[in-house]
Amino acid sequence: MSNTLEQLRQLACHDLGMNADELKDDVAFAELGLDSLMLVDFMFAVEDKFHVEIDHDTAMKQPTIAGLAAIVDELLAGKADAGGTPAALAA
Repeated sequence: MSNTLEQLRQLACHDLGMNADELKDDVAFAELGLDSLMLVDFMFAVEDKFHVEIDHDTAMKQPTIAGLAAIVDELLAGKADAGGTPAALAA
């Protein structure tokens, strides 16, 4: 399991009030019981934690914790390539 995925799982459990056992990496957010407002709030929390901006349409193409982790990893890699410090390493 990637560090990003583990951090997202912890954030989801904390922010969404879920148990780790309930949170399946490959299950769509809607199936986990997240409504659109909860999902927007969660995306803001993810953006704040990792210091990235996530395109909503891109996130909805992979609407799972694992998909979101892949998007965040890609954004962090882009920041590192551009000379920025990946937030996951700075945290």
